[in-house]
Amino acid sequence: MFERYAPEHEVSSVEEPRFTDPAIPSHACCCPARPVVRVIMPPTAHRAHPVDLWLCGHHYRASLQTLLVAGATVEDLTLTPDQCRAHYSGAAAA
Repeated sequence: MFERYAPEHEVSSVEEPRFTDPAIPSHACCCPARPVVRVIMPPTAHRAHPVDLWLCGHHYRASLQTLLVAGATVEDLTLTPDQCRAHYSGAAAA
């Protein structure tokens, strides 16, 4: 009754990169939850190099406006590379 329907094209949690890729930390920078996005903060006058932030969904949504103003780049860890390209190409066209 409570099983989640998983279509064939959807990546299962076992195969999802944020659970299997050793380069992705097991918890976000902001809290103990798993990260859903990798945010790359650009260099500033006070910081000569970019900085990676691994954020959970809640903290990403809460800080989205500030991240956009800062010129951050966001990589969604829940999408496959093909889904990511389709999502962002569709957003750019809108």
